[in-house]
Amino acid sequence: MIKGTDYIPKATSSCPTMKGSTPTVLACVLVAVVTLATTWEGVAAFAQPICRQKGRYLIANPQDCRSYYYCFEGEPFYGLCAAGHRFDEGRQSCLQASVHECFACPPTGAVHLANPVRCDRYVLCFHGVAHERICPVGLLFNQAIGQCDLMKNVVCNGRS
Repeated sequence: MIKGTDYIPKATSSCPTMKGSTPTVLACVLVAVVTLATTWEGVAAFAQPICRQKGRYLIANPQDCRSYYYCFEGEPFYGLCAAGHRFDEGRQSCLQASVHECFACPPTGAVHLANPVRCDRYVLCFHGVAHERICPVGLLFNQAIGQCDLMKNVVCNGRS
């Protein structure tokens, strides 16, 4: 995970120095509130890390288990693991992931979503928790209808 000051959000502001009309000031306050609301454990949701000036190393992206940043002499470069893999900071590499480790489900409700790697499987998301399910033999998951279907009706698009 993030250690020390490896991941410090860069400050950005679209508001001038609080001069102007009431609507301008209110808009700036709204931007500040939304920015704070999208903060996760003190790290802005879309922030890039500030890397140490010296060194070459990888750090995990706390917003997405599939991605990481390669810090090279103070500059961060975004990296993304292949589908079905997650970044492991301790091992400094992408490892195969189960849907329990690295699948973003909607926080409420129940929905069937395509498995990112296999066409004969799908993910049942139930109140934010991912559960991998397998289609019956001879069927594949059809994203268009959200359930298992005959092979002839399914387009896999790069999944096995």
